[in-house]
Amino acid sequence: MLEVNSVYRTAVALRTALIGKQTLAFDALGCDGIRPVLGHTIEEVRTFGRNIEIVWDDGVVLHSTFRISGSWHLYRRGEQWSKPRERAQVVIAVSDWIAVCFGAVSLETFRDFDPRRHPILGKLGPDLCHHDVDIEECVDRMMQYEDKDATVSEVLLDQRVVSGVGNVFRCEIMWACEVHPWARIGEMKRAECRELLTLAQESLLAHMHYDEKNATSPNEMAVYGRQGKSCQRCGDLVRVAHHGEANRVLYWCPGCQTGHQPLVSPNFTPLSIDRTPAFGDSHPASHILMNEFATMRGDGQDSFN
Repeated sequence: MLEVNSVYRTAVALRTALIGKQTLAFDALGCDGIRPVLGHTIEEVRTFGRNIEIVWDDGVVLHSTFRISGSWHLYRRGEQWSKPRERAQVVIAVSDWIAVCFGAVSLETFRDFDPRRHPILGKLGPDLCHHDVDIEECVDRMMQYEDKDATVSEVLLDQRVVSGVGNVFRCEIMWACEVHPWARIGEMKRAECRELLTLAQESLLAHMHYDEKNATSPNEMAVYGRQGKSCQRCGDLVRVAHHGEANRVLYWCPGCQTGHQPLVSPNFTPLSIDRTPAFGDSHPASHILMNEFATMRGDGQDSFN
């Protein structure tokens, strides 16, 4: 199992270097299909067998499969690469690291499947990245959503309602509007939907002309990536969980995001609830690693055997 363990250790390193970071550069030779948009945040690094998947906040996935000789390499900015640059198949640059793929037997990009966001199942909604988008039409789509029990956080990622909203912006605009992430869409007022969508459009337009100099650092985020830290508005601890049809990561503050808070929270998978820096590393990759260790111990396995 040395090969599989090598892939697993590579994924752990990629998580630490990439998760929560905005993409400053992306180059993939010979990899057709959709590409991550610069400025979007890397949200997950998944591994199974000899496969590694890097997932962005808008649902774009880069899937790589390796044999014994291939691997992902990590380099600090300015560090000399151990292999020739012309042999690099994929290059992903974030603020302080460059991830380079060498020797993959297959590479492909696709969008993480979510039945409610799939274009085939419904016409795509207006693109909030456009200056002339009809906000009132977007509001109509939210107000007329067929599942009145669906949460606002799910609806914001449904491309049939609006397109262009990634997971980072979803978390940030719900915090800005003080809306509880599990608020039922059927309980939202029209003015509240308009406020969410207007802020989403303003945020997306502000990031359209993205460049490295103007990159948003994690410290500038209100809730995204700040699990276990104090809310900038009320001082409560920011929480994180998996939520929704696509099981996406969701950050929120329970202290001030109380708008339409349900009496009973829907089912969700917690990642880290009441965690403070005093109890360990708050980096998202550390929680994934500790959860995997806990699972392995529960199965009676040694993580490196």
